[in-house]
Amino acid sequence: MNIQFMNVAVTLIEQRVTPFANMLTRNHHITAMRDSFALAMPFVIVGSLMVPLLFLPFSINELSFFGECYQVIRPMLLPTFEVTIGLVALIIAFGASASLAKQYQLPERLSGLTGCLAFLMFIGFKENAGTNIFLGGMGIFSALISSFYTIEMVRLFYRKGWCIRLPEEVPVMTRNSFQLLVPLLVIMLSITVMNTGLKLTTGMILPDLISEALRPLIIASDTLTALLISLFICNLLWFVGIHGALIVTGIMNPFWMTYLFENQQALARGITPLPHIYLQGFWDFYLLIGGIGSTLPLVFMAMRSRSRQLKSVGKIGLIPSLFNINEPILFGFPIILNPVFLIPFIFVPMVNACIAWYLTHLGVLDRAVAMLPWSMPSPLGAAWSANGSWKNLFMCMFAIFNSWMIYRPFFKVYEQQLTEIESK
Repeated sequence: MNIQFMNVAVTLIEQRVTPFANMLTRNHHITAMRDSFALAMPFVIVGSLMVPLLFLPFSINELSFFGECYQVIRPMLLPTFEVTIGLVALIIAFGASASLAKQYQLPERLSGLTGCLAFLMFIGFKENAGTNIFLGGMGIFSALISSFYTIEMVRLFYRKGWCIRLPEEVPVMTRNSFQLLVPLLVIMLSITVMNTGLKLTTGMILPDLISEALRPLIIASDTLTALLISLFICNLLWFVGIHGALIVTGIMNPFWMTYLFENQQALARGITPLPHIYLQGFWDFYLLIGGIGSTLPLVFMAMRSRSRQLKSVGKIGLIPSLFNINEPILFGFPIILNPVFLIPFIFVPMVNACIAWYLTHLGVLDRAVAMLPWSMPSPLGAAWSANGSWKNLFMCMFAIFNSWMIYRPFFKVYEQQLTEIESK
């Protein structure tokens, strides 16, 4: 593929793909969904940190001193796991409602609480208080749908003026509270009517129907095909300067959170193999090594380059790239809109994805059971997210080597171009 053909490809991407990607980025509901998962992330990470302690990656003798101590400590740690992971859908319901309300310029906190109440009504919390499976990962889609329904109803009532309005002299919180009364009442009653009607006609409430309807999609999204498509779209968008990860992770987060919850349940029950492969830990630590495009090897190449520009960028980008932040590389080389790097930037992570997927599918690699910060160095993150798997750590190291080998010829071509320019 020559440079002229790649330039044509870049132009087509800018003209055809960029407008659609920008539309998705500005979509209110996708933004609310992304914000809700960002809000839930610290709680999920704290809960995930308990996984290696609650479900030890090695067997112990319960009659030994260590085993007896563990039996005492484990019940103390379990509530942290249950309250964080076990209530993630409720947190997402609040975050999605508050974010969407903010975009519509509605009261954020009141709207967030309204979304939480609507979600609890949808899942029939009163009938299964304390043990409702939809409070955790199983209820994420129900949380999003109930949040969107709630805020769109509130927005409709406010826009039409179907609410109680008090004079400006009344404190803001009091005014907002009274203004919410009518839409809140209608939302609660409408959910009650919906659930009652669904029970009479189908024998299930809305979250059960949502789970059944989305089950084929959930299964399809945990496939190598779905992984490669999402990876291709993400890297292609990044290549033309659009933050593709925001779009792809915003769409995939509900699936990833559901997979994480199901993998943790299977781990707790001793089920092997765990049901899901394509989790956020797989995405972050096999495919984003050093940042989008797996560009960490480029940093090491650049630090020993004959080009003054590349050497300077490599030194600046080393520390951030170790924590998967590669904007200095993307804009400093540059890689974005640079035809020389179009092929490796898109296909290096896809090659690593295929290798890691098949090795995981065959049982050679372990599956993720924890969510960790994406900025954790990739080899450590790959091991820790899979409950301390040394095999996953070595797979990440192999992915770095593989990325080096694929990037190397393209880097040498670009280095030659720069050195000729610099020599003149």
